[in-house]
Amino acid sequence: MRLRFCAGGLLAGVLLAAGAQGAGEIRPGAYCPFPKPGEKPACMLPAKQAYGEFFAALDGNGDVDEAAAARLEADVAAGAGSENAYLALSSLAYGYYRLSQQAAATPNDDPEVVARLERWNALLSSAYASSPQDAKFQASVREAALDLQRRAPPVELSCLDQSGARVRCDSTEAVLRDIDRLRDEVGVRGALSRLLGRFFGDGGESAR
Repeated sequence: MRLRFCAGGLLAGVLLAAGAQGAGEIRPGAYCPFPKPGEKPACMLPAKQAYGEFFAALDGNGDVDEAAAARLEADVAAGAGSENAYLALSSLAYGYYRLSQQAAATPNDDPEVVARLERWNALLSSAYASSPQDAKFQASVREAALDLQRRAPPVELSCLDQSGARVRCDSTEAVLRDIDRLRDEVGVRGALSRLLGRFFGDGGESAR
């Protein structure tokens, strides 16, 4: 199945650094926000090299091959444990944005597009949940979800609310709700552990 996405040296160094920042600085191990229209940030280049077929289809004829999408999705699902964790996260966010644009441009929701976006929402949530040992990566997942919520065209999706009921939602609302819920749970566990530590000394602290 295919989806369609209708001091001279010092000064020179400073200027080069400024230019790289303006074009989207390449920072390994960091989320690269998807570009604004007409923008081609340098930080997206490593992602395009890692997932060439995925980007070639998006930027070319608008098709995404299932094999290319499956590889990307597998890396996102692995969370911080993936060798390409940040590249996969950045690529998925870019693909989500492009897919949302296509969905918003059509009068009726394409069930394949809607299903893909719902799947990617679930992948973002699971990537966050599966990476409790890496706060930096978790923060990047939340940054990607917020990036999409702010900039991706709204598409009506199906998601679970706080009580577990199936409701309609837009974009990454469900992802951010899941992230906030998990952060609250961790915060409560941490507060309980500190309380136990005050009562029982080192034994309570070691339970964290």
